Amino acid sequence: MLNFRGRNRPGSGTSLEGYAGTVEQILAGIGIDPVRARMRTDTGFGWSFQRGSAVIEVFVSQQEGVGYLQVLSPIMHLPINALLPLYRRLLELNLQLTNAAFGVYLDVVYVFSERPLEGLDGGEANTIINMVAAYADDLDDKLVAEFGGRLYAKV
Repeated sequence: MLNFRGRNRPGSGTSLEGYAGTVEQILAGIGIDPVRARMRTDTGFGWSFQRGSAVIEVFVSQQEGVGYLQVLSPIMHLPINALLPLYRRLLELNLQLTNAAFGVYLDVVYVFSERPLEGLDGGEANTIINMVAAYADDLDDKLVAEFGGRLYAKV
């Protein structure tokens, strides 16, 4: 599990628990059991669920007094060959994505979005979660077919 950074200012409005409750309502609204999807985290709240062929992770976390909503999906293991063309394609795709980006951590390609909690409302959180999930499910198979590697969710 990768948890990018997480921060939230104390007293800046809604508590981490409030944001976590909003995420659980969103997950329930898209047919995910939020209780079954919960994950342990050191800095807040987390959930993991499957959307098509992709694993989606959602975090509401706090560190050093600042909080973030983080939505990410480990979509594929890097192929042994053709790394430069894959990296170029990921950068090209980054220009086409709204409110999300590709990144690489160790040998895994991720699609992710991170947004400060301050001012976040349920509608925006819902949009972010659904956009990252749709990108991950749509692009994971296409990237593996084009460049090789292995889907993250496949054993």
